[in-house]
Amino acid sequence: MTVRQSPVRIDRRKFLIGAAGAATAAGAAALVGCERAEERGVDWKGQLTSVFIREPVPEHDPDSRLWEKARPVLVPLTPQMSALPFRKEPAFPSITVRSVHDGSKIAFLLTWEDPDADYLTIKTDQFRDACGVLLGPADAPAAFYMMGTADVPASIMCWRADWQKDIDEGYQDLEVAFPNVAFDYYPPLPKAPRPLKIDDAYPAEGRAWIIGWTAGNPLSTPVKPSPVEKLVGHGPGTLTHLENQDATGKGIWRDGRWKVVLARPFAASNPGETAIEAGKEYSVVFTVWSGSAGDRGSRKSPSGLGKLIVEAR
Repeated sequence: MTVRQSPVRIDRRKFLIGAAGAATAAGAAALVGCERAEERGVDWKGQLTSVFIREPVPEHDPDSRLWEKARPVLVPLTPQMSALPFRKEPAFPSITVRSVHDGSKIAFLLTWEDPDADYLTIKTDQFRDACGVLLGPADAPAAFYMMGTADVPASIMCWRADWQKDIDEGYQDLEVAFPNVAFDYYPPLPKAPRPLKIDDAYPAEGRAWIIGWTAGNPLSTPVKPSPVEKLVGHGPGTLTHLENQDATGKGIWRDGRWKVVLARPFAASNPGETAIEAGKEYSVVFTVWSGSAGDRGSRKSPSGLGKLIVEAR
């Protein structure tokens, strides 16, 4: 039997549209590739310059064009084997860092590839993505790299993905982790609106039973003014929340990559905090945590101890 095959017909219009779409997609991919290659930056070589700009620092905008005024620097990350829990290999090989200042505030942009965005810490096995910038005097000893020393405190800014999500979308509570949760009778809250949300409207008599919030633990506070916390360290295991909180920032995850801004005023607002001046040098360390890899506390990927040069105005 002979099977007669029908001739293949190509719709010219559809072909041209498809070709144009493929070219556009390829072009977009190439642009993203070029952008990321450009943002990988120059080698770290142990120092980073914070560039002076005349505009206010883009403390809430990781996508601001003002960041292009600063040269990106590729900072390698290292294991952490000095304090438990250890991390034998860094979660990521490196991060890209830029820094600008306007004479009164300094800001850092940290960028790294991360296929998983980890925002939640509701379940006991959930850990957040996070990053930090540690600052200290230029003549700090080598041991300063591990959260400062007894004599030389480290001034630290720490951005957390779960804090960012609380600010962007409201406090993330049990109904996020367990969408089908049922609420049983609970004596302090017989008339509280449902679904139950822990915010400023939470009945005062009920707050007494939420111990972390009542005790003033910043990790338990449902309403956070900033995704960036200021802390001080005098060595491993000494990390302490500072009373005056004036750090700002913003983190976004897009296409498998974090872009996070951490900013603070030059002036020290707490005793022992490192004040910043234009034209001076400081010690600096960058750190990243990967939530999906189980990072928390000392299980992290820090850089080595480097030098921060704050450009003169």
